[in-house]
Amino acid sequence: MFLFLFGLVAYVTFYISPKATGDLGHLAYIPFNCQDGDEYEEEQLLYEDVQSQEELKSIHVNVLNIGDSFSMQGRNGYQNYLSKQGVSVANCNNKLYDNPIQYAYNLLNENIIDSTNVDVVVVEVGERVIVREMERFSVDRLEKPMPQSSQKGSNEWSLLRARDFLMYRFGIKKPVCVADLNRDFFDSNEPRKLYFYYADLNGISIEETSIPKIKEVYSLMLDLANKKGVGFLLMIPVDKYDLYQDYIVDNPYPHPKTVNEDVKVILGDAINVMLCKYYLEPMLEKGEKDVFLFDDSHWSSKAAEVVGVELGRRVKELMKL
Repeated sequence: MFLFLFGLVAYVTFYISPKATGDLGHLAYIPFNCQDGDEYEEEQLLYEDVQSQEELKSIHVNVLNIGDSFSMQGRNGYQNYLSKQGVSVANCNNKLYDNPIQYAYNLLNENIIDSTNVDVVVVEVGERVIVREMERFSVDRLEKPMPQSSQKGSNEWSLLRARDFLMYRFGIKKPVCVADLNRDFFDSNEPRKLYFYYADLNGISIEETSIPKIKEVYSLMLDLANKKGVGFLLMIPVDKYDLYQDYIVDNPYPHPKTVNEDVKVILGDAINVMLCKYYLEPMLEKGEKDVFLFDDSHWSSKAAEVVGVELGRRVKELMKL
């Protein structure tokens, strides 16, 4: 038993972990071994990276972006492409908050940001969690920084990694799903495989009971931003599964995911709501590869460029430029 455990830990530590690229690979210990999977031409960050709330009190920018992991892609992020549209951009590091919508409301409500230092507030929340974040919102809640994971000893982590690796391989847990696609969508050794978060299959549509809260929070944000003389834009990145679902061969998940379509009905086709799905779908229809990253749950820099350009158009309209 000792030799088995030792061998398993060594295998996971020295072979699997170094090849587990992308957030999907790291989560499920999949040795994708993708090298330089995303090219980007810029050598530097073109926007301001805000690391503390104190910094927010002294910024003067056209756009303040507050978002989740889609906002944390650095030089590959849509904010870099937004900056290239001729507007100044600052991005809040997501360690400052847990819920982007709540944090944006608090900043406006507490007069930390208003028309004297920001023209437009962009709140980015991924499709997978948009309903949850709306329902967690409260005008009386003060947003706290994102909880930081506790650090564990290397030996304990090694044993946990080995345990999780076995559980994932035997299907006891299923954090990452894989499906076959009907044509090549990725420049990888598995061009017709779609790897995506199992959580993408949760909440495939918006329940009727959630609609009043979504409308309420959206109206509150619009009204408060207007009161402060600031434009407001809610941006929702599409889930990887949602974007590719129509191209899955013999899709075992027969009910289509319709969160974006539901949001469009609930909030209307307004300039203040940007559903990124509708700007990335044409890329797939044209045969574009690597719209999302093969080994990751996030889009590529080429998708970020499309998003950044459209976001720039909307921001300028909100600024009336």
